[in-house]
Amino acid sequence: MAKTLNDVLGELDSLPTPSFVVTKVLKLVSQPEVSASELTEVIEKDPNLTVRVMRLANSAYYGLPQKITTLSHAIMILGFKTVRNLVTSIYMHDAFFSSKLKTESFSVDKLWWHLIATAIATEQISDEVGFINKEEPFLVGIIHDLGKIVVARLFPSYTDAIIKLASMESITYLESERKLGLLDHVSIIRYLLEKWEFPHEIQTAVDFHHDPEKVNEETLRDIVYISHAADVVANVLDPKASGNYKLPIMNKRVWSYLELNGTSFLEIAKETREMTRRATDFFNI
Repeated sequence: MAKTLNDVLGELDSLPTPSFVVTKVLKLVSQPEVSASELTEVIEKDPNLTVRVMRLANSAYYGLPQKITTLSHAIMILGFKTVRNLVTSIYMHDAFFSSKLKTESFSVDKLWWHLIATAIATEQISDEVGFINKEEPFLVGIIHDLGKIVVARLFPSYTDAIIKLASMESITYLESERKLGLLDHVSIIRYLLEKWEFPHEIQTAVDFHHDPEKVNEETLRDIVYISHAADVVANVLDPKASGNYKLPIMNKRVWSYLELNGTSFLEIAKETREMTRRATDFFNI
C-alpha cells in the first residue's frame, strides 16, 4: 500500500483540472472592479454550465419571489460570489462525485451531502455571528473535504484502511489517517487548491479547518473559525457521512470567539438540517 510522496503527487497531477470557464470565474470574482457583463460573458461560453447555474439560482434553497430568466439577472440578484460558488459546486460535483468509487467503504453521495451541509452551516453561523462575507466560508464548505474523495478515487485501498481503523477504534477520519502515517486529506486539497490558484483566503480556511487555532492571519480568523464550526455542525448531523466514527470536538477558542452557547448551537444545527432538506437541487446538481 505504501507509496512515496512523489508517487502520490504524480497521481494528483492526473486529476481533472477546472475548465477555462471555472478558472476565469474564480479570477474575475477576486477582482474588485469586475462587472456583471464580464462575468456573464465568461459563464455563457459554457451553455450547459449556464443552464445549471440558472436552475440552482431558481431552486427552493434561495426561495426568490420571482423566477430568474437570465444569467445576468442571477448575478445581480444573488451576487458575484454566490454565482462563483454555484459554478465551483457544479465543477466539483462533475469532476469528483458523478461516478462510482472502487471502494464500498465510502459513499460518494454521503460525502457530497456532508460538503453541502457544511456549506449551509457556514451561512447559518455567519448569520448568527454577523459575518457579512458569508459567501467565502460557503465555498470553503463545498471543498474542505475534497481530499477524501480524491483518495477514494486514486487510492481506494487507502480509504478502506482508513475507514476500517476509524471504525474499529471509534476515531475520526483524520486521526485514522495520521495513525496510518498517510498523507492526510488536508495536505492533498492544499496541493490541489494551490495548483488551481484558488483565492488565498479560501486556501487558508480549508487548510486550517481542523486546526483553527493555528491560523496566524488575524484578518482570516473569522472565515477559518466559521468553517471549522460548520464542519462540526455537519458532523453532528451525520458523522459517518465524512468518514468519522467519533464526533469532532469544537475548538474551545472558536466556541468562545464566535460567542456560541448550547442554545445557539442547537438552533444552528436545526436550521442547517432544515435548509439541507430544501437544497434538493444541490444534491441533484
